[in-house]
Amino acid sequence: MLLPHYPPDVAADGQLFALLARELAARGHDVRVLAWSPRYQGVRTNWARRETADGVRVSRCWAPGGKSLLARGFAAWWITNTAFWRALFSRGVLLMPSSPPTLGLVGWWLSWIGRKYIYVLHDIHPELGIALKRLKPGLLASLLRFAQRRALARGRTVTLTPGMADKARDLQPRAKVSVIPNWVDTQAIKPRPKAASAFAREHGLVEPFVIQYSGNLGLLHPLDGLTQAMRELPEAVLCYIGRGAKLEPTKALAQDVSNVRFFDYQPLATLEDSLAACDVGVVAIEPGADRLAMPSKLQGILASGRPVLALAPPESELAKLIEQHQCGWVVGDSNDPQAVAAAIRAAMSGNREQRATNARQAADQFSVQQAADAYEKVIQVAAGG
Repeated sequence: MLLPHYPPDVAADGQLFALLARELAARGHDVRVLAWSPRYQGVRTNWARRETADGVRVSRCWAPGGKSLLARGFAAWWITNTAFWRALFSRGVLLMPSSPPTLGLVGWWLSWIGRKYIYVLHDIHPELGIALKRLKPGLLASLLRFAQRRALARGRTVTLTPGMADKARDLQPRAKVSVIPNWVDTQAIKPRPKAASAFAREHGLVEPFVIQYSGNLGLLHPLDGLTQAMRELPEAVLCYIGRGAKLEPTKALAQDVSNVRFFDYQPLATLEDSLAACDVGVVAIEPGADRLAMPSKLQGILASGRPVLALAPPESELAKLIEQHQCGWVVGDSNDPQAVAAAIRAAMSGNREQRATNARQAADQFSVQQAADAYEKVIQVAAGG
């Protein structure tokens, strides 16, 4: 596995792949992770160059950090180049995610000397950047699209949703695509009462009705309507846990809203506890981006037995999943504070317990064991040609 982020890094994709790597190793697979130094969202921790954890051999090397476009571009170039040389002298089927967007080229390059690879398409570039208005059609977009098409042309591809699979085939008709949703450790994260959460007790969150957004506050996530809705809900508390590009703008918007609170990332070991410190969990995705990415925080909320407030277009795959399992509420216009406030009031007064039960039942279809079953099949096919 070529993974730009891996625990103790706090990035969600690194934590997901750590669960998968551990499960595959427990099944007898020889799993090696080639990772880089922890640096996600500026969170730096101590790290070992080499270690074996849960049966997974992990080898890390340094990588540059920084949040500017130039710094991120340099980091992508650095990781892609060092990944090539590190993978060249390793063995086995390669697995790599789509971030940074150039990383998939490593698999494509090495495929010409017979190397097999699996490309995990977590987000589709440059279409996602264009949809979020962070990238304009032009030379850079064309270069990213070229890299994406090359990565999709050979090897096997995994997407998170059927809609993303369709987009991948639009980019590269020759792509061999499997759909494997994000996963969660349903044994490590289980429902627990809010009063049993140390995080809730420490921060005075046991008594009020708590809405929680936990994870990256990224450009993919529309949060303004949610923040502004709290002006109409003085009896409730909104907790943001994490960092991201929208953290400072969200803090500025909530400057005079006393019932919006902010916390830094919580350790992975206490994720079950922090997820339990709420009554409703929030997942949000920008219109136009719903078939180009899928928030990974959904599965953790479901596993914790909390109903979901989905800020997403009604036709999106996220919204359809919530409606299918009757495990939450969907707000189609995430920028409308009144609509968001109405959904929260419905959660406060409605059949929340049944939706919470439905959420935990839905989590069972996203277990890491099911994901490992699916990945084993893809690995077998990839290894065989």
